[in-house]
Amino acid sequence: MRRILIPFILLCVVAGCSAPLQEQLRDRGVPSIRVCIADRAREASIGISEGALLLTPEGRYSLDGFKEMRCELAADGGIQVFMDGKAARRFRGVARCYYRRPGSVFSLNERTYSDTLLFASDGQSLYVINILPLEEYLKSVVPREIGRNRKIEEQAAINAQAILARTYALGKISLPLARLFDVYDDTRDQVFGGIGERDELTTRGVEQTAGQVLAYGGKLAECYYHSTCGGRTAASSLVWQRPQSKPYLIGGSDRGRDGDYCRISPSYRWTEEYTRADLESILRTFLPSANEAILPSDIPDSKWYLLDLNILKRGASGRVTTLQVVMGNRGQQRSYYIHGDKVRWGIRRPGGDQPLRSTLFDISISRNSAHWIERVRIDGGGSGHGVGMCQWGAIGMARAGFSCEDILQNYFPATEILTLY
Repeated sequence: MRRILIPFILLCVVAGCSAPLQEQLRDRGVPSIRVCIADRAREASIGISEGALLLTPEGRYSLDGFKEMRCELAADGGIQVFMDGKAARRFRGVARCYYRRPGSVFSLNERTYSDTLLFASDGQSLYVINILPLEEYLKSVVPREIGRNRKIEEQAAINAQAILARTYALGKISLPLARLFDVYDDTRDQVFGGIGERDELTTRGVEQTAGQVLAYGGKLAECYYHSTCGGRTAASSLVWQRPQSKPYLIGGSDRGRDGDYCRISPSYRWTEEYTRADLESILRTFLPSANEAILPSDIPDSKWYLLDLNILKRGASGRVTTLQVVMGNRGQQRSYYIHGDKVRWGIRRPGGDQPLRSTLFDISISRNSAHWIERVRIDGGGSGHGVGMCQWGAIGMARAGFSCEDILQNYFPATEILTLY
């Protein structure tokens, strides 16, 4: 079994210990990370192979001769284990499954995982956690975040992504250890699909930057990134309605000598079109979640129409920071307001399944002879929240010959790269 190391000294990284980051982690080895790969489930079926062991509070059991272990939430909140369909044992608390020798893998929902799986229940739901060394985790995260099958001339952007992903993950590991896991495996944190989606260049990027993080003032930097900025990144305070942005997250230009670096992105410029009825349906569904002050009951189900959409404020990047939605009828009307990044979650793309690609947009409204809205067109640029590194911009910079260090300085000015282990 590979040794699982979660260094308690990492708590000092966020708390602000006086010792430099390098001294805090020197000679402590690569930390491990706990990734939630199934949460709020009722059961989980795990594919196993020879050499697997199950460690429960009651004892350690060999799983040789079996191909599937199914864990099911029991009525009393414990976990019932089935081996190849037959009830085997029940436990309460936490159990671990691992192999006698490294190299074998587990499978869950058509994905493969290495190292250790942890099973736990909170009494109402089942959780499955993958525990593995941080650097191995990153080899599966970076291709999902920067894109698989990148080109060799884009290596600098891959390396920059690896440093940001590592910094983000270390920040999560350093939070109080009373939590069951450190990160989710989806966009709530960083996308992690197990070990089956790695590729050569992203693995190389992780290995070339091993142990490197982005820091500011001797602490881990806040490392945000998004697909496409559309020409200019945004201040975090305006996007997420915070009192003040970090000095390196105030936003800036993505423009080079030949134009915006992210102009190569499929989402550099885009257009969405809606009928009034379609947009009214989206607004009724999503306005309350985009502004907690708006209740579903504040938006009547019938005879309540979209009357206007007004951009009231923009930030320095050109992104909409306050949007006014006017709804009502000929007798009465009401204004609803959405702010910052919530704007794209309140309007959504046609159909409502996805948020609007960004808040960098203009609105065109078509009205009939009676001045009722017939259609709305939104012309925009970029994809994502716009804070931190623009991934397509980083790829464009790498193609133009800039280094990993140049890219990170462009998007996170005044920060530095440190090697922690």
